Amino acid sequence: MLGLSLQPVWQHSSERLMTHEPFPARKTFLTCAAILVPLAFLLGQTSAQTPHKKIGVPSNVQQELVRTETGFFEAWKTKDQTYFREHIPENGVFWGEYGTFSRDQQLAEQQTSAKVCAVEGYGLSNFGALPLATGAYLLTYKAEQYATCNGEKVPVHMNGSSIYIFKAGRWQAIYRAEVPLKNPS
Repeated sequence: MLGLSLQPVWQHSSERLMTHEPFPARKTFLTCAAILVPLAFLLGQTSAQTPHKKIGVPSNVQQELVRTETGFFEAWKTKDQTYFREHIPENGVFWGEYGTFSRDQQLAEQQTSAKVCAVEGYGLSNFGALPLATGAYLLTYKAEQYATCNGEKVPVHMNGSSIYIFKAGRWQAIYRAEVPLKNPS
């Protein structure tokens, strides 16, 4: 909530109505409307005649991003620390239900996970990709993971997202997030 109150505005407006003061904004509004309505009409006509180029993610890039994201899950399953080191840049960040973690913290967590987790399998689906800037893309997905850590099952259903940049000849996740679904219906 922004903390705005409508009370002073209503009081001020009713005071104007009661004292019959002229409303100076009316003239300004009408002048602006007289200019903006035809301009909006002309712009609408121009854009209707000009085909819009749909901005999307090239399919080969999306395939590479999906392959790279799947690689994180496979590396978790096979306890491959090298994959994480190669695909998270120095300034990479991970966000999850327990907070944010730097690259070094992520690598330490993966090292611990390799000792205490058994990953039976996983599945990724419902991928979506969105260009953010030149060479940067957001990848979203749903994950099902079947694993136990310290003898306890991890949440099966997750929502995930990663922001990828192309660096050092490969796609790297500068930001990764995973959040368990509360109601996976």
